[in-house]
Amino acid sequence: MLQYIEPFTDIIFPVVYILFFVGTIAALALANRRFVRKAWLACFFALLLAVTVVGMTVMPVVEMHKFSQPNSEEMTYYEIRIVDSAGNELELDDRATPPMTGSRTSSVGQNMAYQYDDEERMEMGRFYIENVNRYRETVESGGPPIYTALEPPRYVDDQQWTAEQLENYEEFESISIYERTIVVNEDSDAVERNEETHLVTIDVANETVTENETALEDESA
Repeated sequence: MLQYIEPFTDIIFPVVYILFFVGTIAALALANRRFVRKAWLACFFALLLAVTVVGMTVMPVVEMHKFSQPNSEEMTYYEIRIVDSAGNELELDDRATPPMTGSRTSSVGQNMAYQYDDEERMEMGRFYIENVNRYRETVESGGPPIYTALEPPRYVDDQQWTAEQLENYEEFESISIYERTIVVNEDSDAVERNEETHLVTIDVANETVTENETALEDESA
């Protein structure tokens, strides 16, 4: 169905957007009439059904159906990994640096690799190492306070550090940033390629920054 309406999306999207809010204002003005409320609810759910069938995001319900964030076949994001004194790497647990989540951490990693100078990188490196070591102490001492169980669940699917896992690591001293590219097939049900490239390592203990110059130059080009 999408192929039939795609040529008219420049007209359909603004019309749907405007009519939705105009209809909502009218429904509020006439809310004392029962049929108005029923009509508004019917239109609302019909719109949800329509965008689900079509498979294209339509304002104002961009975040309210299963196609709210359609992914492309190729996705690139940035990982921050914590490195101990023996050189062992561990992917960052975002709980160490609240209120960041995976998407925000990816943006910070990208900026640190491509936009920050060495002084800014070192400042961010200290921030991560200080918070990570503090969070590590919390995990190894039995976890966060019990009242945190009352907090809303995290919406990201990440892996939380455990005390048993951290036993395999020495003192954390540096961070490494990687660029990861994932390519899926047209149906988005299988990964065709999963590649990672090391971009930069920020050694807070020795106050050094090491770049993968080839990777950074290729991206800049």
